[in-house]
Amino acid sequence: MRIALITIHVGFNFGSVLQAIATNLFLLKFADEIELIDYIPPKRTIKYYFKNVKNIRKKLYKIIFFPEYLYNLYIYRKDLKQNCKLSKPIYSREEILQLPQFDYYVTGSDQVWNSIHNEGLNKIYYWGFLPSTAKRIALSSSFGREELDKEEKIEVKKLLSTYQAISVREKSAKYIVESMGLHAIHLFDPTFYLTKEDWQRYMPKRKIEEPYLLVYIPYNIVSKEEIYKTARVVSENKHLRVVTFSWNYKKEPLADKTVRYASPMDFLSLMNHANYIITNSFHGTAFSINLNKQFCVYMPSGFTTRIYSLLESCQLQERLIHTEDNRDIIFKPIDYIPVNEILEKERKRAYDFMRQAIG
Repeated sequence: MRIALITIHVGFNFGSVLQAIATNLFLLKFADEIELIDYIPPKRTIKYYFKNVKNIRKKLYKIIFFPEYLYNLYIYRKDLKQNCKLSKPIYSREEILQLPQFDYYVTGSDQVWNSIHNEGLNKIYYWGFLPSTAKRIALSSSFGREELDKEEKIEVKKLLSTYQAISVREKSAKYIVESMGLHAIHLFDPTFYLTKEDWQRYMPKRKIEEPYLLVYIPYNIVSKEEIYKTARVVSENKHLRVVTFSWNYKKEPLADKTVRYASPMDFLSLMNHANYIITNSFHGTAFSINLNKQFCVYMPSGFTTRIYSLLESCQLQERLIHTEDNRDIIFKPIDYIPVNEILEKERKRAYDFMRQAIG
């Protein structure tokens, strides 16, 4: 059996790469061959990197840091190529149609159906150009939002009606699909389909020897100063260094150490060996839970639904810091016995869903 997988895997985002790898490894339980369609959307092309840069100063800046852009592209794709079978680079639906036929076409996880994130409704992530006979499955796919506007909902219903099985990553996404009169089940993010021990087989060696607190706030930061203020409270209490990462040569002035040009697997190692984690990221939260770390979460400025849905499903809503008034939870230890029981049940549900979907 051959399965084609399409997901968001291109870009400098640890979570996107690691969920793509996890989905690929999970699907290998059900098929002889998984081909990750190396679809590169317009906003991830080199052409887009230089798009609309008319200001000479900005253009010069882009040119100077272009080698840095290429280096990040290299280290992210290196981890993908080592763990997945990639198709040739694809830039349009016409190119996908030229690929050999597959037994199943799987839409993977991450915000594949988020028309804001994707800068429009991208039918490629719905396999919308394939014949009606093609067998489509959605595995923990996400809208990244609580609702769709009326026109988008009409179009999405047509696209999802061609799927023979639909699973989504958030409860809100389940409600969206069911409001269209279609059936969907709620599953966890594919990074949870691998256990802590599974992930540890892929990790490089420990990067930092001394005990440390990891701050992982990659984007959509509401208040960096507030987050680092909490980090200092924890680090001083527990005698930890404050560590973060950077996609460039710059050091974060609020941290004690900045790990520069970290790859997705480096990030995984940093998460695994951290004594404490503070994040505002969905996958930062997901790996904190899956690796059984002590952690707390600040909400980002956008796409918050997925984080709250995950915390609620794991009965860890209290790890969310709203204001300084509830910051005392940072020192309350997490009992992972009931959490791990939930994760085991969710892994079985994901396995059962996929087994039934492919008959």
